[in-house]
Amino acid sequence: MRYVLLSVVFAVFLGGCSFIHPDALKSDFEAPPKFSLATSNSSNISSVWWKNFNSPTLNQLIQKALSHNPDVLIAYENIVQARLQLGISEDAYLPQASVSAGTSESRNEPYNGIARTSKSTSGTLRISYEIDLWGKIAANNDQAQARFDATKYDADAVILSLYASVAQSYFSFLSTNERLKIAQDNLNISSQLMQIVDAKYKSGSVSLLDVSRQKSSLLSQQASVDSLKLQVAQAKNALAVLTGSAPQGFEAILDSFWDLNIPKVEAGLPSELLLNRPDIARARANLDASNAAVRSTNADRFPSFSLSGSGGFSSDTLLSFKDPTSLLSLALNAAFTLFDGGRLKDLTEIEISKTKAAVQSYNKAILTALQESDDALLNVAHQDSQETLQEQIAQESLRSLDIASIQYRHGSTDLTTLLDAQNKYFSSRDSLATQRLNHLNALVTLYKVLGGGWSAK
Repeated sequence: MRYVLLSVVFAVFLGGCSFIHPDALKSDFEAPPKFSLATSNSSNISSVWWKNFNSPTLNQLIQKALSHNPDVLIAYENIVQARLQLGISEDAYLPQASVSAGTSESRNEPYNGIARTSKSTSGTLRISYEIDLWGKIAANNDQAQARFDATKYDADAVILSLYASVAQSYFSFLSTNERLKIAQDNLNISSQLMQIVDAKYKSGSVSLLDVSRQKSSLLSQQASVDSLKLQVAQAKNALAVLTGSAPQGFEAILDSFWDLNIPKVEAGLPSELLLNRPDIARARANLDASNAAVRSTNADRFPSFSLSGSGGFSSDTLLSFKDPTSLLSLALNAAFTLFDGGRLKDLTEIEISKTKAAVQSYNKAILTALQESDDALLNVAHQDSQETLQEQIAQESLRSLDIASIQYRHGSTDLTTLLDAQNKYFSSRDSLATQRLNHLNALVTLYKVLGGGWSAK
């Protein structure tokens, strides 16, 4: 029997020696060195990119959101859970110990026999330790570490998205307030023109039709003011919720919309910046976890070994170790699946297939990031030029309105020309505020898709 046991152990050992760790599956994707709009200089990431807009109120809102937004607080708790799970995995490196103790008394009284009483007290300490010969515990720990990293990157993605949402929501709030001011100014101008038309009508120089048309324009401006007041209230409520506050009673000091700094996109944004994106980092962590799962599953195909020992005392007395008997045992245990119909091999192949899919997910994340970043860069350049053009349009519209107003007062032009100039001026100012918002939002989007922003070295 001894020789049979030795033969089995020897065969198991030879089988173990043939164990080969599967090679880690890696992405061979190569990103281009530069984005399409970049030329020469290198840049790095700024973790407080929103400060580039020079808005004290925005800084305060983001700090408040970071402390009170429910999504961020949930993400923090997910990190706590992942950290505890990692701790459980790391504990597998340590031996397990347990202690037990007991005392008992029993009495046996047979029919027509002599009654017997037995007493006993015992205490035992047991220690066991699994030998990580094939790296299963290490693989499980690597997998838990990768999952923990992925959870942190998930939280980073939530926080980055929150930063962008707060910034864009605040800019929308400012823009809508500015549009409301413009609409109120336009309403005042329409009221002044209404007085001019009334005066000319009373003097008989214009018809009642001109009065009606100007009054219609005035009412239209009043309707725009009312609509924008509603939009301002809704924008404020949205901003309140993002900061974890109830809309009722929420107030925010408004910065000057036109005094916000417009950061310039420096030439030379390398594609290495994409490595700062949380989604790419998460995809990489998931790939590492999948590789670790392959190693762990493959290790199940080979023998497992564990050491165990126990020691203690026992006594024939109740609640006492008087005249104890000591107990001590040591054991080396081995377990090996001789036949499972290929189940463990198939499980390993499944994990390998999952890892190949994780490689492609990682590649897809990079491709998506490259597209989003290039689109964002192009959009920033487009919005910048559009804002410049819109500023020129607004200036020319103001000049046209001034000329039309003077000519109308002197009777050298009709009301149709004046109303047309007035409407174009109103529209150009509103469009300029909207275009400035589009430009700001495009910059925020660029910061977001680059994983947090950039600053020149």
